[in-house]
Amino acid sequence: MRFQHDLSLIAPALLQGRLFAPQEPGRRWHIGLFVNDRFQGAVAADLPLTAPPSAAADPGEGFALTLNLAALHDADLIRLEVLGTDHVLAERTLADLRGGRAAPVTAPGAVWAVRGLTLAGRLEDGVTSLPAYEILAFEEDRLVGRSRVWRWQHVGEPQDPMGKAIAFDLFLDPALADGQLHAIHVATSTGQVLDGSPVEVIAWPNALVAQLDRGQVPGTEAHQRRLDRAWEGLLGNSMGLEGYGALYPELSETADWPGSFDVAADGIAYPIPGSGWVLLAHRDIRPLPAFAERMLAALPRMPEARAVFCDLALRESDGTLWPLLMPAFDWERLLEQGHAALCFALPVAALQTPAASLAALLLAWLAPAGQAPDRRQIWHLPHPGGIAEAAALRASCAARSAALAAALHAPGLLPPGTRVQESPRPRALFPALHLNRPARHRAISVIVPSRNNAALLDAAIAGLRTQNPGFDLDLMIVDHASDAPEALALFDRLESDGARILRVEGGFNFARMNNFAAAQARHAQLCFMNNDVDFPVPGVLAELSGRLAEDSTGAVGPLMMRASEIIQHGGVTLGPWVGAVHAFEDRMRGDPGYAEMLRCAHEPGGLTAAMLLTRRDLFERLGGFDAERFAVNFNDVDYGLKLRAAGYRLVLSPHAVIRHHESLSRGRERGTPAGLRMQRELASLRAKWREALLNDTQFHPLFALDGLPYRGLSLRHRDPAPRCAGYPIARPLPDGF
Repeated sequence: MRFQHDLSLIAPALLQGRLFAPQEPGRRWHIGLFVNDRFQGAVAADLPLTAPPSAAADPGEGFALTLNLAALHDADLIRLEVLGTDHVLAERTLADLRGGRAAPVTAPGAVWAVRGLTLAGRLEDGVTSLPAYEILAFEEDRLVGRSRVWRWQHVGEPQDPMGKAIAFDLFLDPALADGQLHAIHVATSTGQVLDGSPVEVIAWPNALVAQLDRGQVPGTEAHQRRLDRAWEGLLGNSMGLEGYGALYPELSETADWPGSFDVAADGIAYPIPGSGWVLLAHRDIRPLPAFAERMLAALPRMPEARAVFCDLALRESDGTLWPLLMPAFDWERLLEQGHAALCFALPVAALQTPAASLAALLLAWLAPAGQAPDRRQIWHLPHPGGIAEAAALRASCAARSAALAAALHAPGLLPPGTRVQESPRPRALFPALHLNRPARHRAISVIVPSRNNAALLDAAIAGLRTQNPGFDLDLMIVDHASDAPEALALFDRLESDGARILRVEGGFNFARMNNFAAAQARHAQLCFMNNDVDFPVPGVLAELSGRLAEDSTGAVGPLMMRASEIIQHGGVTLGPWVGAVHAFEDRMRGDPGYAEMLRCAHEPGGLTAAMLLTRRDLFERLGGFDAERFAVNFNDVDYGLKLRAAGYRLVLSPHAVIRHHESLSRGRERGTPAGLRMQRELASLRAKWREALLNDTQFHPLFALDGLPYRGLSLRHRDPAPRCAGYPIARPLPDGF
């Protein structure tokens, strides 16, 4: 007997089995699925098994196949066979396979259309342990999309510690972008149909190209409506991150790079002929010769370049290629993670000084005097420069961490008294250092807008004081017409403890309230803080003020969580939905985040004023928050962009963690006049900071724009040209816009 096998229907739509060929134990077999003699698809028998099939000594290899019950009838004939052989595993009607099993039931979850080819959904029954568990999308009997359940979503009230569900994104076959309406059936691989299925989707082959007149300032309401519709056309269609390899055929090719030589203890230099530059790559990186061609073509567009960074492709053991897409430049992330020291290009002159490691070479070249480098001389070529094997990168992580820590001790690179703490983690790809800089000032003016909600405010102030000892806090409560007796009593108690109660009247204007208090601040550091936060860990102010002590830093913010431990804010990303959204809202606390960004301080596109530390002189010089155009929403994003335009960096530190009960103090806005105000303020943001929203240097132009950051790729590259890590430019707006 050539094969031994078993097969069972373990759920309404999931067939699982195992296959073993005693004469050919190492061969990979594929199982084909036929319905009424029509081929439907195949899977490899490569799932690991622990128990031997029948009497076989070897456990064999497992497989799993999902039936599309929405397109099948009880009388349909199902046949499974080993492709390339005449061995049939089963040939039965669907009714026989079921053996009396019930039809599929609706899963406790939902699916919905996001936009174009992107679906999203959630499940509320916990994470299944089945190895083949997936979310599958079918159009009639054709599989048009599949996804693992891999992220989280907060559900219910913000303060609910149990308000979480597992969730997914599902990217459909690009062939469906034909301008026709498609009905997509979505179910779990165990046969449970998701609520909302079938989902109707319609998408076009290419994103609509918006004809934006960059020489005209929007003025009329009709022009603004046309502009809002045009923004939607810029989003484009999306695909999963695992589709990266299809964008760059050179990732599957192998080619030699002549003339290479060793550099430092961990690197190899690859000369770029005719350029005066070299590509420097860690020994774990295989360089791509195609990058040299891109460099040669791009150099005329990068005047006075001092360094050029590139992206990487990460290859897992199963051959899947994942994108490690980089920002144009991130000084803070380079210092703590060394992300850009794996593969980068420098002029040949940079190699004249010996260095112990690539990280040491790069830092010495970029910051010879210890100051953060001029970002206008740092360029990013948004294409892969090399391929890294994930296993090799994980194996070398400890050595790279030690090399980076040693490089940070170079004289003058960090302020005196800075402690560099290493945080080794199993299976990490990147180092995760913590630069604990000493605070220059331990006096902070804290501004807390509030209205009623005494319990919230009391907990926020108590946590601020008890979890941040050793700070001189000038506490200002900006009261917006509170009338609840318990709130008024709390104000009296706080005032007797040294706080100042500043009362404002009129409509709610978050920006004006904060500006009003900032004008009366007593200290050089300003901390804007919501009244619906608390402090689960100590030392937040010490971490933030230490970051702000760096002269090049303009504002700092902490990582924020919801009560469910799902992240609420990991920095603001510019671009998705042609707006500003919070990053990492799909991750739990402790998750490393995309490219392990949640293990290191990094420079986002913006920060939220739910808790934001900045310098008073900068706040005053830049005009504070714009209370006319951004009364409630995006005033913090606008301020961050003004800081960046003035040459200052924004820093998000995951080493400082607070809990934020988002919108508890002022309620929900969707579908209300306040929601319409948000749309007006979004229009102002788009008009003023158009270029930054369309292509922010901190967000790679290959990331999808029709969802939360770092979850998908655009089907087309929005901007393949080299990008300078310069400063965003604001467009002047007419008064009253």
